[in-house]
Amino acid sequence: MAKRNDIAPYERPEARRWTRVTDYVPDAQAHVGNVHWPTPGARLAHSAAAAEPVLRKPRGGMILPVAAVVIAALTALWGSGVLGGRQEERSALSTTSRGLVFGLCSAGGVKNCVQSGDSFYLGGKTVRIASIEAPQLYGAECAKEADLGRASALKLQEILNSGELELTRTRQDLDRYGLLLRNVSVNGKSVAQQMVAARLAREIGDTARIWC
Repeated sequence: MAKRNDIAPYERPEARRWTRVTDYVPDAQAHVGNVHWPTPGARLAHSAAAAEPVLRKPRGGMILPVAAVVIAALTALWGSGVLGGRQEERSALSTTSRGLVFGLCSAGGVKNCVQSGDSFYLGGKTVRIASIEAPQLYGAECAKEADLGRASALKLQEILNSGELELTRTRQDLDRYGLLLRNVSVNGKSVAQQMVAARLAREIGDTARIWC
């Protein structure tokens, strides 16, 4: 049997697969024997981790929107008078009472009572309704004024007993008789305007309406 090389002396030997450094350099083991080579796939994992972008939270990204909301809320509260001195100022200038019952001072025995169509007794002091004057119940100049004075007092009693009472200070704290001078409203409606509309009081300085 003839040898292979004798049949095909021109055929090259089977190619050898080189897989180790020592296959290329015979004495390489002495130089690279202590080197720890990476395991297959380790370099690929490291490259993928390095290539992955790191997302960082932007610094101060939410500060401006939150600050804007807080400032807007504080501005709204300040404008409504909840913050600052506006609420205290309003409390000092006005007094609100609910559930009060007014009688007629002429009947006696009542803590809060109506004296006339433009004045009433409240909490130990007499309150005069600002900007109007009513016919006199006591010291009337004529019988007509006395009748109008009684009807005016009854009308004021009806209004004061109809809801929430609010007294607001005027520029002039007291009238010429030393009575508290106040703007008076019930359920947000001016008592002075209601009395004038009922023709049971007149605005101060109105000389067209007379009682006698």
